[in-house]
Amino acid sequence: MSQPTMAWWTDHAGRAMTQCNPSKRGATSSESGQPECGAKGLTGRGEAPAEVRQAAARVDKIHRAQADLSRLTRRVSGRTFYLSIHRRKTTGQVHLRWRSAGAGPHAGHIPWGDIEGYFVRLPGVLREWYDQTHRRALELNRREIEARLALRHAQERCR
Repeated sequence: MSQPTMAWWTDHAGRAMTQCNPSKRGATSSESGQPECGAKGLTGRGEAPAEVRQAAARVDKIHRAQADLSRLTRRVSGRTFYLSIHRRKTTGQVHLRWRSAGAGPHAGHIPWGDIEGYFVRLPGVLREWYDQTHRRALELNRREIEARLALRHAQERCR
């Protein structure tokens, strides 16, 4: 009978789930003789290693922060631009991009350089808020890339 192999899936919420075959890694802990990965045969009740769970939790936390920031920009009274969440299917990347309000959901994104001139004409407090929001979006986008890469590396180490 063939041994089960490790398979990874990511559900729609981005949480990593696994069935892990410790024999594929030849991995038993040196002290206890128990598998390093939680595994319960083919029951689907195996547990992802702590490193993978923690990395997936970091990615989820960043995705929630991105969604919160997007919602916040949509609540600005008389807004002309807002941050939208863009998901790349091929890589799983989630990032924030500026869009024009009222242009519809399929309108293209607008680079910050193209709209920065508009924000310069706004009153000081609002202009500063948009600038801080833009910097926060860039930071979240950078952290999302790093966290997703860390998750991928953690998943590969368990294979």
